[in-house]
Formats: sequence, C-alpha cells, structure tokens
Amino acid sequence: MYLSRIQLRFNNLRPEMLKKWDSARPYASHQWLWQLFPEQETRQFLFREEPHGGFFMLSAIPPLTQHSLFLIETKPFNPQLINGLELDFQLRANPVITRNGKRSDVMMNAKYQAKENDVAQERWWELQQQAAQTWLEKQGQQHGFRLLEPEPDDFAQWAGAEYSEMQAHCGCVQAYQQHRFVRNDQEKPIAFSSVDFSGTLCITDASLFEQALFSGLGKSKALGCGMLMVKRKR
Repeated sequence: MYLSRIQLRFNNLRPEMLKKWDSARPYASHQWLWQLFPEQETRQFLFREEPHGGFFMLSAIPPLTQHSLFLIETKPFNPQLINGLELDFQLRANPVITRNGKRSDVMMNAKYQAKENDVAQERWWELQQQAAQTWLEKQGQQHGFRLLEPEPDDFAQWAGAEYSEMQAHCGCVQAYQQHRFVRNDQEKPIAFSSVDFSGTLCITDASLFEQALFSGLGKSKALGCGMLMVKRKR
C-alpha cells in the first residue's frame, strides 16, 4: 500500500472546475483524484480531504508522480501491526444504520428518537454523539480494535465524574457535517453525512485491523469517508 499527501493546485483549475469544486466538492475530489490512476477501472484508493485543498490518500498502487492538478508526495505504507498495539487515530466516516428497510444517518436517527421520546432538547447533541461513538465501537468489534478512554486532563479532573463519564461515551466525536450536492442538473441531489472521530485505539485482532485499514470503515468511501489514519500513541 501507498500513503500520499496531495495538494490541489487551484491556479490550474478552469472556471468550470472551480464552480464544481464549490458546488460538488466530494464528487469533484473523487473524479480528479482518480485521474492519478489512469490504468484503474475500479477505485482502489481511500482519501480524506483536508483544509485548503489538501488530501491524504491510501492506495493499492502508487499514484502518478506528476499531474497538472496536483502536487503529490507518496511513500510506501506497510505498518507493523500486532495485538495490543495502541494507536492514535483519526477517522472521517459516514455512520449509518438500517431503519424500516432504509439507511439512516446514525446521528439524525438519534435526534429523531430523542424527539419521539420527549427528551429535553439540550440533551440531543449528547445523545447524537453517543450514537456515533456506539457505531464506532461496533465497527471495532467487527474489525479488530477497541476504543480506549481518553486520559483525564486537568479540566476533566476539575469538571468531575459526570464530565469524565460523558467523555468515555462520546469523547471520540469531534465534528458532524451534512453534505448535499448534484453531479449535474438532471440528477437528484446526493446527500450524506460525515462524522470526524479522533482518539486512541488498541488492536485486538491485527489481521482484521489490517483489512479495515486498507479497505476503510463505513459507507461513502468514494466521497472521502472511511480512511482510518493511525500513528503510534505518543
């Protein structure tokens, strides 16, 4: 596998490409990044968008080293994974569940359930975060890792047990965003949600974890979700 750091060269985008970047960024990113693999008929890469047109990419083969749209840095990626290894991680994922035969955004489903059960509105966000973290914990059970509770800092010690308990149940959730765009005027809008997670995990099954690392987690991988970024715990 190969890990790449990629920077979009905005000065080389034609006006219509800039318009697509502004209106349908996930789709545009997927289209343009695929140009780095001219021999591939099926997508064999994961990517994550960063601020200011930056990307991280994990791919089965190295991308092109030169392209008019991108500055590209690539290196081999073959992490040594063993059971019990603790890793800091970042993940942008599209967590969904199936409800009434239809896929549903985990966090919006939690909000819907809270409304149905007359839960006070000030608790909705906490319940949404808990739902997203529960989804990630289940992913871990399937893919060979478990989440570790964050180490208490000075604020956590000052805030007390209730804050620490909340951190344990939803501390990995950092951000939530809903996306909606159209690929062309004749098509229905494409809508999906993404959640940014970060924290520390422990590998419980190195073989399963390696598969998850290279295949990604969750849905919407073609739109910049699912790439699990890891590094050794500090």
